[in-house]
Amino acid sequence: MWRMRRCAWPGRSTRSGTALSRVDRVRTLPYSERVDSPSTSNPEKTRSGTQSLPRAYLVRSQRERLLEAMLRVAAAKGYEATTVADVIEVAGLSRETFDEMFEDKEECFLEAYDAVFDVLVAHVTSAFEAAAGDPWPERITAGLGALVGLLSVEPGIARLSMVEVTAAGDDARARYRAALARFTPFLEEGRDYATQGEELPADTARFAIGGATSMIFDEIRAGRAPELRRILPDLVFTVLMPYLGPEQAEDEMRRVIREHPVE
Repeated sequence: MWRMRRCAWPGRSTRSGTALSRVDRVRTLPYSERVDSPSTSNPEKTRSGTQSLPRAYLVRSQRERLLEAMLRVAAAKGYEATTVADVIEVAGLSRETFDEMFEDKEECFLEAYDAVFDVLVAHVTSAFEAAAGDPWPERITAGLGALVGLLSVEPGIARLSMVEVTAAGDDARARYRAALARFTPFLEEGRDYATQGEELPADTARFAIGGATSMIFDEIRAGRAPELRRILPDLVFTVLMPYLGPEQAEDEMRRVIREHPVE
């Protein structure tokens, strides 16, 4: 199963540095949460008396293998060039098994995509919450730093989650927009920092997220996913500017440049 590697984006020297280091952990895609299965500690016995894995566990394991294979193949070849034959070959399973679990390539891709985005959101959430006690702009920086740090060490997954999903059809694009909306709650506190927060448009958070993800999209599509940490200051400015105004947002951007130097 694909695992998120440790994110080595530069740590902070402020009081939140220790807290942010707790975010630097390995995460596993939550495939198993999508399929109910009994504990593997209670395997069934065959007629010969030997133990075998429960049917539900085997189904879950096969499903996870197909989802991981979809991630690997689509990240390497692109969604449009990916075939079911590619996926079952990498998973080491039959076409019959694939057809039992998924209606088609798109359904498999969308389920894999959902699992990947669950990890991205969880990682950003951990960073944001680990910086509790810091001013909101600094917590936004922590969340954005965690996001680009994670995507930079997994460029294939970055391409799949931010670029290839837009080529997977209308349902996938709708799923992508819904996934980005999950970042909205992090920004709502910005209204308290805005001079006239009550007058900000209702879609301010969506506009800010759209601007930031557009920048990330361009970098990934250009093959610069491993260098995403370099645009962290620009992302911070883009997200904070609608709330703080250009001058204060630029001050935060310069703080990020000082505290998060990129070699």
